[in-house]
Amino acid sequence: MKRVLNYLLAISFILTIMVPITGIIVHKLAATLFLMLALIHVFLYRKRLDLKYILIIVLTILSFVLGILGLIMVEHPIILTLHRTVSIVLIILLAIHLYKFHKRLAVA
Repeated sequence: MKRVLNYLLAISFILTIMVPITGIIVHKLAATLFLMLALIHVFLYRKRLDLKYILIIVLTILSFVLGILGLIMVEHPIILTLHRTVSIVLIILLAIHLYKFHKRLAVA
């Protein structure tokens, strides 16, 4: 079950970052699915919950909320700029998280 969850997380993440190709509707649907799956992922792996992982989930929620607010408040482009900035930082942190996870799998 955890393997399926991880694959679904990866697929929804890839669809989320492909917004120029897939469009805003697919981006929002994939982002919503990614947020729900990330929360389930955190719940399943909560035994190893550290400050780094809390930062990743908080940034995921913040990016999601800023994306919603950016759609609602179109007259304030700073919100979408913040959304993009937080999303880029989140992508970097998730890449580091995946690298450490796969590194740990290779050692075991």
